[in-house]
Amino acid sequence: IRKARGHSSELRKNMFRDAIKKVRKELLSEPTSIASMVLSSDAMEQLRRERQAAQDAENNGDGLGMKVPRVDHFAVKLAKKTYEFGVKGLKRINNSRRKWRGAKLHGPPRQSFSDCLFCFAGVFLTMLTLLKVAKAVRSDSKWDFDAGWYSSTLCIVYALTPAPVGQPRQIFAAHLWNMLVGIACQQIPTGGFGDFMELSGASPDAESGMPLIWVQALAVALGVSGQAYIGILHPPATGLSLTFASKPQWTWSTMASVMLADCIVVVISMMILNLSEKKQYPLYWLGFGWEGSGGTMGYVRSSARRARRTSINVTDSVRGRRKTKGEEAV
Repeated sequence: IRKARGHSSELRKNMFRDAIKKVRKELLSEPTSIASMVLSSDAMEQLRRERQAAQDAENNGDGLGMKVPRVDHFAVKLAKKTYEFGVKGLKRINNSRRKWRGAKLHGPPRQSFSDCLFCFAGVFLTMLTLLKVAKAVRSDSKWDFDAGWYSSTLCIVYALTPAPVGQPRQIFAAHLWNMLVGIACQQIPTGGFGDFMELSGASPDAESGMPLIWVQALAVALGVSGQAYIGILHPPATGLSLTFASKPQWTWSTMASVMLADCIVVVISMMILNLSEKKQYPLYWLGFGWEGSGGTMGYVRSSARRARRTSINVTDSVRGRRKTKGEEAV
């Protein structure tokens, strides 16, 4: 395959060279070639006169006193782009309608009875532990949290153990990100009305600000898109952005409680899931880099080398500037 590609590439290069030689030969041999016209001032002046005469005829209606409207090139381009956009939009709508029928794939198979019993025991013990911890810290409202936030997380960890969205990195990082988004959205002032459409019917003592439902929607949107961009997708964690943005009672102290609950979930899941012969948890901790590049440690080492090289370059540049300034002073 490589030989065939190399041969084809060489053949295309030779054809391109032959075409260039042929065009060059024609330009140099013919007396009325483009090169001769460009180099001839008389020919260029004749072309200018003919172009000016054509423009005058277009503007004056061929001397009959009739004003011929000029073509608006911007309008033509705009109409063309609008037509192309409409055609593409119709194609996308048609393709979307076809996709509604599905891809005719089969659903995932059900799990065995023994795996379901193992999942039941693990979820029961983990959830019971979380509920006891939440009950213990409930006496101090500052550290209070809702153990129900982890229902979906336990479903992923125990029923979809190999899934990337259920690994420890995803759980810790996604929870932290969504809580930060929720606390940031708490700082947005909210008005005394339900929606922007209800501004006219707001009470006289209503405060100015964004409606609460808009703040909640913004928090969820930032939570999901941020997880996708950073690469820390964990779907159950998105509810934290909505919860924190909705209730000011969840503060920085709640973040510490949630991080503690994350540790409890991961530790108990490791202890229970690794007792199975078919399952292993976790599959990775940090998950930086690929196995071929040395995995997480290889990624850390390469990052350290890059940082060291950058610091050396910065130090050398600073020393060079100081030396130059000293020479100028001398």
